[in-house]
Amino acid sequence: MLRKNLSCLELYRKTLVSNTGCLIEYIQKLIYLYERKQEVLSVVLLDVDNMKQINKKMGYAYGNHVLLKISEVIEESIRRSDVAGKYKGSSFLILLPNSDLKGAEKVSRRIRNKIESLQSLLDVSLTIGIYSFVPEGDRVEDVLDLLERYVANSKMKGGNSTIVIEEKPSKREINHQALLEALQKDAIEPAFQPIYSLSNDKVEGYEVLMRLVKEDGTIIPAGCFIEDLSKTSLIGPFEELVLQKALSKFSAYRMDGKLYINFPHNFINFIAKGKIKVLDFYKDVISHGINPSRVVLEISEGKITANTEDLLELIREIKGYGFWTAVDDFGVEYSSIERLIRARPDLVKLDGFFLKEKSMLKWIVMGLKKLGFKLIVEQVETREELELVKSLRVDMAQGYYLGRPEII
Repeated sequence: MLRKNLSCLELYRKTLVSNTGCLIEYIQKLIYLYERKQEVLSVVLLDVDNMKQINKKMGYAYGNHVLLKISEVIEESIRRSDVAGKYKGSSFLILLPNSDLKGAEKVSRRIRNKIESLQSLLDVSLTIGIYSFVPEGDRVEDVLDLLERYVANSKMKGGNSTIVIEEKPSKREINHQALLEALQKDAIEPAFQPIYSLSNDKVEGYEVLMRLVKEDGTIIPAGCFIEDLSKTSLIGPFEELVLQKALSKFSAYRMDGKLYINFPHNFINFIAKGKIKVLDFYKDVISHGINPSRVVLEISEGKITANTEDLLELIREIKGYGFWTAVDDFGVEYSSIERLIRARPDLVKLDGFFLKEKSMLKWIVMGLKKLGFKLIVEQVETREELELVKSLRVDMAQGYYLGRPEII
Protein backbone atom coordinates (compact mmCIF):
# COMPACT_ATOMS: atom_id res chain seq x y z
CA MET A 1 0.00 0.00 0.00
CA LEU A 2 2.69 2.45 1.03
CA ARG A 3 5.65 1.06 -0.88
CA LYS A 4 4.49 0.54 -4.43
CA ASN A 5 7.26 2.73 -5.82
CA LEU A 6 8.67 4.97 -3.10
CA SER A 7 9.09 4.32 0.59
CA CYS A 8 7.54 6.85 2.98
CA LEU A 9 10.97 8.31 3.66
CA GLU A 10 11.85 8.54 -0.02
CA LEU A 11 8.53 10.24 -0.69
CA TYR A 12 9.27 12.72 2.09
CA ARG A 13 12.71 13.50 0.67
CA LYS A 14 11.21 14.18 -2.76
CA THR A 15 8.27 16.28 -1.57
CA LEU A 16 9.10 17.48 1.98
CA VAL A 17 5.53 16.46 2.87
CA SER A 18 4.90 14.53 6.09
CA ASN A 19 3.44 11.02 5.75
CA THR A 20 1.29 11.24 8.87
CA GLY A 21 -1.96 10.05 7.30
CA CYS A 22 -0.39 7.08 5.53
CA LEU A 23 1.53 6.06 8.64
CA ILE A 24 -1.60 6.14 10.80
CA GLU A 25 -3.48 4.05 8.24
CA TYR A 26 -0.62 1.57 8.06
CA ILE A 27 -0.19 1.17 11.82
CA GLN A 28 -3.96 0.66 12.13
CA LYS A 29 -3.77 -2.26 9.72
CA LEU A 30 -0.74 -3.65 11.55
CA ILE A 31 -2.61 -3.48 14.85
CA TYR A 32 -5.50 -5.45 13.39
CA LEU A 33 -3.13 -7.99 11.80
CA TYR A 34 -1.02 -8.56 14.90
CA GLU A 35 -4.10 -8.69 17.10
CA ARG A 36 -5.23 -11.72 15.10
CA LYS A 37 -1.76 -13.27 15.02
CA GLN A 38 -1.10 -12.51 18.69
CA GLU A 39 2.44 -11.40 17.80
CA VAL A 40 4.49 -8.47 19.00
CA LEU A 41 4.61 -5.12 17.21
CA SER A 42 6.97 -2.27 18.06
CA VAL A 43 6.50 1.42 17.34
CA VAL A 44 9.26 4.02 17.72
CA LEU A 45 8.77 7.79 17.79
CA LEU A 46 11.93 9.83 17.20
CA ASP A 47 11.86 13.60 17.75
CA VAL A 48 14.55 16.29 17.36
CA ASP A 49 14.76 18.18 20.67
CA ASN A 50 16.46 21.32 19.38
CA MET A 51 14.73 21.79 16.01
CA LYS A 52 13.42 25.26 16.92
CA GLN A 53 16.90 26.42 17.87
CA ILE A 54 18.36 25.01 14.64
CA ASN A 55 15.75 26.79 12.54
CA LYS A 56 16.24 30.04 14.44
CA LYS A 57 20.02 29.96 14.28
CA MET A 58 20.63 28.42 10.85
CA GLY A 59 17.37 29.03 8.99
CA TYR A 60 14.60 26.72 7.81
CA ALA A 61 16.52 25.56 4.73
CA TYR A 62 19.23 24.17 6.97
CA GLY A 63 16.56 22.72 9.28
CA ASN A 64 15.10 20.84 6.32
CA HIS A 65 18.58 19.58 5.47
CA VAL A 66 18.91 18.17 9.02
CA LEU A 67 15.55 16.37 8.83
CA LEU A 68 16.36 14.95 5.40
CA LYS A 69 19.70 13.65 6.69
CA ILE A 70 17.97 12.04 9.66
CA SER A 71 15.52 10.35 7.28
CA GLU A 72 18.47 8.89 5.37
CA VAL A 73 19.98 7.54 8.59
CA ILE A 74 16.66 5.97 9.61
CA GLU A 75 16.24 4.26 6.24
CA GLU A 76 19.78 2.87 6.44
CA SER A 77 19.09 1.54 9.95
CA ILE A 78 15.84 -0.39 9.48
CA ARG A 79 14.89 -3.59 7.69
CA ARG A 80 13.19 -3.57 4.30
CA SER A 81 10.07 -4.97 5.99
CA ASP A 82 9.93 -2.02 8.40
CA VAL A 83 8.07 1.20 7.62
CA ALA A 84 9.20 4.68 8.63
CA GLY A 85 8.17 8.15 7.63
CA LYS A 86 8.04 11.80 8.57
CA TYR A 87 5.44 12.32 11.29
CA LYS A 88 4.36 15.56 12.99
CA GLY A 89 6.65 18.58 13.40
CA SER A 90 10.25 17.42 13.76
CA SER A 91 9.43 13.78 14.48
CA PHE A 92 9.64 10.46 12.63
CA LEU A 93 7.54 7.36 13.22
CA ILE A 94 9.08 3.91 12.77
CA LEU A 95 6.94 0.75 12.60
CA LEU A 96 8.72 -2.52 13.34
CA PRO A 97 6.58 -5.61 12.63
CA ASN A 98 7.73 -8.85 14.33
CA SER A 99 10.20 -6.88 16.44
CA ASP A 100 10.14 -7.17 20.23
CA LEU A 101 11.47 -4.62 22.72
CA LYS A 102 15.07 -5.79 22.37
CA GLY A 103 14.86 -5.48 18.60
CA ALA A 104 13.32 -2.01 18.83
CA GLU A 105 16.00 -0.89 21.27
CA LYS A 106 18.68 -2.22 18.93
CA VAL A 107 17.26 -0.25 16.01
CA SER A 108 16.99 2.89 18.16
CA ARG A 109 20.63 2.59 19.31
CA ARG A 110 21.76 2.09 15.73
CA ILE A 111 19.97 5.26 14.62
CA ARG A 112 21.24 7.28 17.57
CA ASN A 113 24.86 6.09 17.08
CA LYS A 114 24.83 6.93 13.37
CA ILE A 115 23.41 10.39 14.02
CA GLU A 116 25.92 11.02 16.81
CA SER A 117 28.71 10.14 14.38
CA LEU A 118 27.41 13.00 12.22
CA GLN A 119 27.25 15.51 15.08
CA SER A 120 29.92 17.70 13.55
CA LEU A 121 27.53 18.20 10.64
CA LEU A 122 24.11 18.06 12.33
CA ASP A 123 24.48 19.00 16.02
CA VAL A 124 21.13 17.54 17.03
CA SER A 125 19.67 16.19 20.25
CA LEU A 126 17.17 13.32 19.97
CA THR A 127 14.42 11.92 22.15
CA ILE A 128 13.24 8.43 21.22
CA GLY A 129 10.14 6.71 22.57
CA ILE A 130 9.70 2.94 22.19
CA TYR A 131 6.47 1.01 22.68
CA SER A 132 6.41 -2.78 22.12
CA PHE A 133 3.15 -4.67 22.55
CA VAL A 134 0.96 -7.52 21.43
CA PRO A 135 -2.16 -5.72 20.17
CA GLU A 136 -5.31 -6.62 22.05
CA GLY A 137 -8.06 -4.08 21.71
CA ASP A 138 -5.63 -1.19 21.13
CA ARG A 139 -6.68 1.93 19.21
CA VAL A 140 -4.08 3.52 16.95
CA GLU A 141 -4.95 6.94 18.40
CA ASP A 142 -4.24 5.72 21.93
CA VAL A 143 -0.90 4.16 20.96
CA LEU A 144 0.26 7.33 19.23
CA ASP A 145 -1.01 9.56 22.06
CA LEU A 146 0.96 7.44 24.51
CA LEU A 147 4.18 7.80 22.49
CA GLU A 148 3.71 11.52 21.95
CA ARG A 149 2.99 12.15 25.64
CA TYR A 150 6.10 10.34 26.88
CA VAL A 151 8.36 11.94 24.27
CA ALA A 152 6.97 15.41 25.04
CA ASN A 153 7.46 14.90 28.79
CA SER A 154 11.05 13.79 28.24
CA LYS A 155 11.77 16.82 26.05
CA MET A 156 10.43 19.13 28.77
CA LYS A 157 12.97 17.59 31.16
CA GLY A 158 15.87 18.17 28.77
CA GLY A 159 15.40 15.40 26.22
CA ASN A 160 18.32 13.57 24.62
CA SER A 161 17.03 10.26 25.95
CA THR A 162 15.47 6.96 24.97
CA ILE A 163 12.29 5.99 26.82
CA VAL A 164 10.85 2.50 26.96
CA ILE A 165 7.13 2.90 27.58
CA GLU A 166 5.58 0.28 29.85
CA GLU A 167 2.23 1.98 30.45
CA LYS A 168 -0.63 0.44 28.52
CA PRO A 169 -3.24 2.57 26.76
CA SER A 170 -6.86 2.05 27.71
CA LYS A 171 -8.55 -0.85 25.96
CA ARG A 172 -11.59 -0.75 23.76
CA GLU A 173 -14.56 -2.73 24.96
CA ILE A 174 -14.95 -4.08 21.44
CA ASN A 175 -11.76 -4.85 19.53
CA HIS A 176 -11.21 -6.03 15.98
CA GLN A 177 -11.32 -9.70 16.92
CA ALA A 178 -14.61 -9.18 18.75
CA LEU A 179 -16.07 -7.47 15.68
CA LEU A 180 -14.97 -10.36 13.46
CA GLU A 181 -16.46 -12.92 15.85
CA ALA A 182 -19.72 -10.95 16.07
CA LEU A 183 -20.03 -11.13 12.30
CA GLN A 184 -19.24 -14.85 12.23
CA LYS A 185 -21.77 -15.54 15.01
CA ASP A 186 -24.47 -13.37 13.43
CA ALA A 187 -24.52 -11.23 16.59
CA ILE A 188 -25.34 -7.95 14.83
CA GLU A 189 -28.92 -6.73 15.12
CA PRO A 190 -30.95 -3.71 14.03
CA ALA A 191 -32.57 -1.63 16.77
CA PHE A 192 -35.57 0.54 15.89
CA GLN A 193 -35.98 4.00 17.42
CA PRO A 194 -39.34 5.75 16.90
CA ILE A 195 -39.64 9.12 15.20
CA TYR A 196 -42.74 11.07 16.25
CA SER A 197 -44.86 13.48 14.26
CA LEU A 198 -45.39 16.54 16.47
CA SER A 199 -48.62 17.54 14.76
CA ASN A 200 -50.51 14.44 15.93
CA ASP A 201 -48.15 12.81 18.50
CA LYS A 202 -48.04 9.59 16.50
CA VAL A 203 -45.12 7.46 15.35
CA GLU A 204 -44.13 8.60 11.87
CA GLY A 205 -41.46 5.97 11.41
CA TYR A 206 -38.42 4.19 12.86
CA GLU A 207 -34.71 4.76 12.43
CA VAL A 208 -32.56 1.65 12.10
CA LEU A 209 -29.54 1.64 14.45
CA MET A 210 -26.79 -0.97 14.64
CA ARG A 211 -26.31 -3.03 17.80
CA LEU A 212 -23.88 -5.79 18.79
CA VAL A 213 -25.30 -8.46 21.09
CA LYS A 214 -22.80 -10.27 23.33
CA GLU A 215 -23.19 -13.90 24.38
CA ASP A 216 -24.44 -12.88 27.83
CA GLY A 217 -27.18 -10.78 26.22
CA THR A 218 -25.48 -7.43 26.76
CA ILE A 219 -26.38 -4.99 23.99
CA ILE A 220 -23.54 -2.75 22.78
CA PRO A 221 -24.59 0.45 20.95
CA ALA A 222 -22.85 1.35 17.71
CA GLY A 223 -21.21 4.38 19.29
CA CYS A 224 -18.87 2.02 21.15
CA PHE A 225 -17.43 0.48 17.99
CA ILE A 226 -18.57 2.26 14.82
CA GLU A 227 -15.50 4.51 14.58
CA ASP A 228 -13.16 1.53 14.54
CA LEU A 229 -15.51 -0.55 12.40
CA SER A 230 -15.62 2.14 9.70
CA LYS A 231 -11.83 1.86 9.32
CA THR A 232 -12.01 -1.84 8.43
CA SER A 233 -13.31 -3.96 5.58
CA LEU A 234 -15.95 -5.30 7.99
CA ILE A 235 -18.10 -2.16 7.70
CA GLY A 236 -19.72 -3.39 4.46
CA PRO A 237 -20.76 -6.83 5.78
CA PHE A 238 -22.00 -5.27 9.05
CA GLU A 239 -24.18 -2.75 7.22
CA GLU A 240 -25.47 -5.37 4.80
CA LEU A 241 -26.46 -7.69 7.66
CA VAL A 242 -28.27 -4.91 9.54
CA LEU A 243 -30.09 -3.78 6.37
CA GLN A 244 -31.32 -7.28 5.54
CA LYS A 245 -32.51 -7.94 9.09
CA ALA A 246 -34.19 -4.52 9.31
CA LEU A 247 -36.13 -5.05 6.08
CA SER A 248 -37.21 -8.53 7.16
CA LYS A 249 -38.44 -7.36 10.58
CA PHE A 250 -40.09 -4.19 9.25
CA SER A 251 -42.09 -6.37 6.85
CA ALA A 252 -42.75 -9.33 9.16
CA TYR A 253 -43.98 -7.19 12.06
CA ARG A 254 -46.00 -4.94 9.74
CA MET A 255 -44.47 -1.85 11.34
CA ASP A 256 -46.19 1.50 10.78
CA GLY A 257 -44.77 4.52 9.01
CA LYS A 258 -41.44 4.85 7.29
CA LEU A 259 -38.15 3.04 7.77
CA TYR A 260 -35.18 5.43 8.20
CA ILE A 261 -31.86 3.92 7.15
CA ASN A 262 -28.44 5.56 7.32
CA PHE A 263 -26.71 5.54 3.95
CA PRO A 264 -24.23 2.66 3.80
CA HIS A 265 -20.64 3.81 3.28
CA ASN A 266 -20.35 2.11 -0.09
CA PHE A 267 -23.43 3.93 -1.45
CA ILE A 268 -21.80 7.30 -0.96
CA ASN A 269 -18.09 7.06 -1.56
CA PHE A 270 -18.08 5.05 -4.78
CA ILE A 271 -20.61 6.71 -7.04
CA ALA A 272 -20.52 4.23 -9.93
CA LYS A 273 -20.72 1.25 -7.58
CA GLY A 274 -23.21 3.21 -5.50
CA LYS A 275 -25.69 3.19 -8.37
CA ILE A 276 -25.46 -0.58 -8.58
CA LYS A 277 -25.86 -0.84 -4.81
CA VAL A 278 -28.97 1.34 -4.91
CA LEU A 279 -30.50 -0.89 -7.59
CA ASP A 280 -29.69 -3.99 -5.52
CA PHE A 281 -31.18 -2.32 -2.45
CA TYR A 282 -34.32 -1.40 -4.42
CA LYS A 283 -34.74 -5.06 -5.40
CA ASP A 284 -34.29 -6.11 -1.74
CA VAL A 285 -36.94 -3.63 -0.59
CA ILE A 286 -39.43 -4.81 -3.23
CA SER A 287 -38.72 -8.47 -2.43
CA HIS A 288 -39.79 -7.83 1.19
CA GLY A 289 -43.06 -6.34 0.03
CA ILE A 290 -42.11 -2.80 1.09
CA ASN A 291 -42.98 0.18 -1.09
CA PRO A 292 -39.81 2.29 -1.66
CA SER A 293 -41.80 5.40 -0.69
CA ARG A 294 -41.81 4.02 2.87
CA VAL A 295 -38.00 3.99 3.04
CA VAL A 296 -35.98 7.10 3.92
CA LEU A 297 -32.25 6.97 3.17
CA GLU A 298 -30.36 9.29 5.53
CA ILE A 299 -27.20 11.01 4.30
CA SER A 300 -24.74 11.87 7.04
CA GLU A 301 -22.45 14.55 5.62
CA GLY A 302 -19.61 13.32 7.81
CA LYS A 303 -19.47 10.20 5.63
CA ILE A 304 -19.39 11.96 2.28
CA THR A 305 -16.15 12.11 0.34
CA ALA A 306 -17.77 12.44 -3.09
CA ASN A 307 -17.95 15.87 -4.69
CA THR A 308 -21.26 17.72 -4.81
CA GLU A 309 -22.06 16.96 -8.45
CA ASP A 310 -21.53 13.21 -8.01
CA LEU A 311 -23.56 13.24 -4.82
CA LEU A 312 -26.44 15.05 -6.52
CA GLU A 313 -26.36 12.50 -9.33
CA LEU A 314 -26.59 9.67 -6.81
CA ILE A 315 -29.48 11.36 -4.97
CA ARG A 316 -31.35 11.73 -8.27
CA GLU A 317 -30.83 8.04 -8.82
CA ILE A 318 -32.18 7.23 -5.35
CA LYS A 319 -35.26 9.42 -5.77
CA GLY A 320 -35.85 7.83 -9.18
CA TYR A 321 -36.52 4.52 -7.44
CA GLY A 322 -39.09 6.18 -5.20
CA PHE A 323 -37.05 6.37 -1.99
CA TRP A 324 -37.18 9.41 0.27
CA THR A 325 -33.97 11.16 1.29
CA ALA A 326 -32.94 12.96 4.48
CA VAL A 327 -29.82 14.85 5.52
CA ASP A 328 -28.69 13.51 8.89
CA ASP A 329 -26.90 15.42 11.68
CA PHE A 330 -27.32 18.75 9.91
CA GLY A 331 -25.44 21.57 11.62
CA VAL A 332 -22.33 19.63 12.59
CA GLU A 333 -19.20 18.37 10.85
CA TYR A 334 -19.27 19.37 7.15
CA SER A 335 -22.82 20.63 6.73
CA SER A 336 -23.27 22.70 3.59
CA ILE A 337 -26.26 25.00 2.98
CA GLU A 338 -25.41 25.17 -0.73
CA ARG A 339 -25.35 21.37 -1.01
CA LEU A 340 -28.58 21.13 1.00
CA ILE A 341 -30.43 23.55 -1.26
CA ARG A 342 -29.20 21.84 -4.43
CA ALA A 343 -29.90 18.31 -3.16
CA ARG A 344 -33.43 19.19 -1.91
CA PRO A 345 -33.84 16.23 0.46
CA ASP A 346 -37.34 15.37 1.61
CA LEU A 347 -36.31 15.81 5.26
CA VAL A 348 -33.58 17.53 7.27
CA LYS A 349 -32.54 16.07 10.64
CA LEU A 350 -31.10 18.67 13.00
CA ASP A 351 -28.42 17.49 15.39
CA GLY A 352 -29.32 17.56 19.09
CA PHE A 353 -26.47 20.01 19.63
CA PHE A 354 -28.91 22.81 18.82
CA LEU A 355 -31.13 21.95 21.79
CA LYS A 356 -28.36 23.38 23.98
CA GLU A 357 -28.23 26.50 21.82
CA LYS A 358 -31.86 27.59 21.80
CA SER A 359 -31.47 30.90 19.98
CA MET A 360 -29.44 29.20 17.26
CA LEU A 361 -32.03 26.42 16.97
CA LYS A 362 -34.80 28.98 16.50
CA TRP A 363 -32.82 30.75 13.79
CA ILE A 364 -31.96 27.49 11.97
CA VAL A 365 -35.54 26.21 12.11
CA MET A 366 -37.00 29.48 10.82
CA GLY A 367 -34.50 29.64 7.98
CA LEU A 368 -34.92 26.03 6.82
CA LYS A 369 -38.71 26.16 7.05
CA LYS A 370 -38.71 29.31 4.91
CA LEU A 371 -36.75 27.31 2.35
CA GLY A 372 -39.51 24.69 2.43
CA PHE A 373 -37.78 21.85 4.29
CA LYS A 374 -39.51 19.44 6.66
CA LEU A 375 -37.50 19.11 9.87
CA ILE A 376 -36.71 16.46 12.47
CA VAL A 377 -34.87 17.35 15.69
CA GLU A 378 -32.75 14.53 17.12
CA GLN A 379 -31.71 13.71 20.71
CA VAL A 380 -34.81 15.05 22.44
CA GLU A 381 -34.25 13.78 25.99
CA THR A 382 -36.48 15.92 28.26
CA ARG A 383 -40.01 17.25 28.41
CA GLU A 384 -38.65 20.79 28.17
CA GLU A 385 -36.81 19.98 24.94
CA LEU A 386 -39.94 18.43 23.46
CA GLU A 387 -41.99 21.52 24.31
CA LEU A 388 -39.30 23.71 22.79
CA VAL A 389 -39.31 21.95 19.41
CA LYS A 390 -43.10 21.92 19.41
CA SER A 391 -43.16 25.68 20.01
CA LEU A 392 -40.92 26.15 16.98
CA ARG A 393 -43.35 24.13 14.84
CA VAL A 394 -40.75 21.48 14.03
CA ASP A 395 -42.37 18.64 12.09
CA MET A 396 -40.92 15.61 13.89
CA ALA A 397 -38.73 14.65 16.83
CA GLN A 398 -36.61 11.71 17.91
CA GLY A 399 -34.83 10.94 21.17
CA TYR A 400 -34.79 8.93 24.39
CA TYR A 401 -37.64 10.97 25.89
CA LEU A 402 -39.90 9.80 23.08
CA GLY A 403 -38.57 6.27 22.74
CA ARG A 404 -35.34 4.29 23.06
CA PRO A 405 -33.97 2.05 20.30
CA GLU A 406 -35.27 -1.50 20.71
CA ILE A 407 -34.33 -4.83 19.17
CA ILE A 408 -37.47 -6.75 18.15
